[in-house]
Amino acid sequence: MGNAATYAEARVKLHQAEYTSDLTDTEDGLKKRKARSKLFQSQSKQLESSEHCDSEDELPPTPPEKLLWPAANKMTSRITIPTAQRVTSSTVQQIASPTAQRFASPSCEAMFSKLLSIVEEIKETQKVHGKMLNVLLKKQDTSVMEVPDGVVFPLQTQADVEALEEQLGDRSLMSAVVAMVADIGGTNVDDATRRMMKYILSNELALDYNMFGRHGKKKFKDLCLFNVVYEALKKNSLTAQVNQQEAERALSKWFTGARDRGGRRASRQPVPN
Repeated sequence: MGNAATYAEARVKLHQAEYTSDLTDTEDGLKKRKARSKLFQSQSKQLESSEHCDSEDELPPTPPEKLLWPAANKMTSRITIPTAQRVTSSTVQQIASPTAQRFASPSCEAMFSKLLSIVEEIKETQKVHGKMLNVLLKKQDTSVMEVPDGVVFPLQTQADVEALEEQLGDRSLMSAVVAMVADIGGTNVDDATRRMMKYILSNELALDYNMFGRHGKKKFKDLCLFNVVYEALKKNSLTAQVNQQEAERALSKWFTGARDRGGRRASRQPVPN
């Protein structure tokens, strides 16, 4: 800001630098310094009188743009900032970004509700799948059931059926056969019945039976094999709620379809001329 030849002259210019940045020794500079000094003194007196006033709220604050000194501007800015920061929630909503306002439209709300419903459906599906997976894991923890000695599936002849009926009088062997058949499983009563009966009876032997012994056929319901199938359905976690009537209906359907299995349906079709 300036130079000095002696220490005393530097002290004088230091005092002058507190009020002005012009430290030249020209007459114009001296006039400018005097004018600025007078202006600063008048403003200082005005600030002192306002500080000692009995009621400070009644006097309006000096506008920042009328203060000439940067220090005064900074002080005023510090005072007015807290007032400007008092913003209500409604004001925040008014100055929200256009993107947030677009999401508040009715169409976006409907889409958001639909997404929530889809997420809930996914959660329910995952719960069902989790239960099914737990059932499968539990089944894998158990040892694989083997066919008991003397039992051969599928049964091919009526003599095989009679021999097995005698063996099923033993309750321990009956329980072992039921556990083995139940391990075949199925997604529902009809599916499980079809899979189990295909394992137990050959299709040729199934033609000799129906559920209630009608039309000259043998009655499957009187056999211990019916109890084997029914108890196996009860042991299957996916068909555990089955009752006897539902089991009889599923078995009747399976015996009715026996005549169409193994290519017999196609052989009954008339040959075109």
